[in-house]
Amino acid sequence: MCERPPATSVEEIQFESVFRYGSLLKAIGSALNPGRIGIGMVVLALLVGGGQMWDAATVSDQADNLLVPFGSTVQWVDKAIGEIVTATVELDAAQFTSSTRDLLWGTPLRLWGSGHQWFVILFGLWTAAVLAFGGGLLCRMEAVSIATNDAPRLNPALAMVIPRWPAFFGALITPLALAGLLSIILIVFGFVLFNIPAIDIIGGLLYGIALLFGLGIAMLVLGFIVSGLLLLPVVATENCDGADAMHRAIAYVVAKPLTWMLYLFTIILGLALGLLLVRGVGNFTVALTSELAGVWTPADMMQQVVAIAQGGEAPDLSWHVRWTVGLVAFWTSLVNWAIGGWMVAYLMAASTRAYLLLRRSCDAQDEREIWWPGLIRGTLAPEPPQVGDDS
Repeated sequence: MCERPPATSVEEIQFESVFRYGSLLKAIGSALNPGRIGIGMVVLALLVGGGQMWDAATVSDQADNLLVPFGSTVQWVDKAIGEIVTATVELDAAQFTSSTRDLLWGTPLRLWGSGHQWFVILFGLWTAAVLAFGGGLLCRMEAVSIATNDAPRLNPALAMVIPRWPAFFGALITPLALAGLLSIILIVFGFVLFNIPAIDIIGGLLYGIALLFGLGIAMLVLGFIVSGLLLLPVVATENCDGADAMHRAIAYVVAKPLTWMLYLFTIILGLALGLLLVRGVGNFTVALTSELAGVWTPADMMQQVVAIAQGGEAPDLSWHVRWTVGLVAFWTSLVNWAIGGWMVAYLMAASTRAYLLLRRSCDAQDEREIWWPGLIRGTLAPEPPQVGDDS
């Protein structure tokens, strides 16, 4: 008779080790660090400042929302993010997919179709430059925090990010730059071969090659959309170059697409939950402060503060009251800026954790293994000793 195999019993399950994607939600807490929120606020200030300067310098009719590229884009992005958060909380996969497409693909397409091609190109470069520094700094701080299980210091992170800023910048623009180069080749192809009689026959014969270029453009754009969140974390953790970062990010996503979709859903879920918490605390703080500070103040002063904070005006006020209301509105608006700074810090922290988890899933490499000074760039191998070094 065949012996019955011995019974196997499970006494406990370490859910954190088995279901590691849950660690993505720890980014909610790590992003609450005041220093990281401050960095996120600086990133937002640079982006908003650059966008408003563009609108002021290039658009004369500020009343027409369609002519104001940055102002209309802010409203469009805010609407798309709100729909994504709502769809995530309600587990509406169709709405989530549609809103994500509107945000990532619809935003530049809408601007391009409205005649704002230069805004898309130049402000896109400005956004990449700002994120390459601020976002790269936040990603490096999160990677160090994971590796050391301790709060990272700012100065070592700056020492890594400042000289490697071109690598962070290159990681963000390399896919789109290659897509742009292939697009120019296709445009020249059509202009040369389809505008001259008899030569257009050659264009028809070579159109298969044009389709290959079109496929390359599509793959680069789709690769950037799908794996764009991983580009900065790759450089922050591996200290590799931009092209290598693009290759690693796309390779990991292609190797584990369902895993990446689970991580992406968890990131958006964490953003929704974190916003409920951070925005709730912020609004409660503003309301509580306003109510208590306004107990023995003129009845309409706090109402004027709210009006100015929302972009309105407060006419028929004496100069000192106008200054007072403006200053109070300024401090109140900083709460909203802090919420936005937390969003930036959270997305960088969560994407860093997602990259390390995806790398572990593909290469069985521990999340705590990151690049440190003294290692070869892009690897975890120590640098060879210098010539003449006795040690």
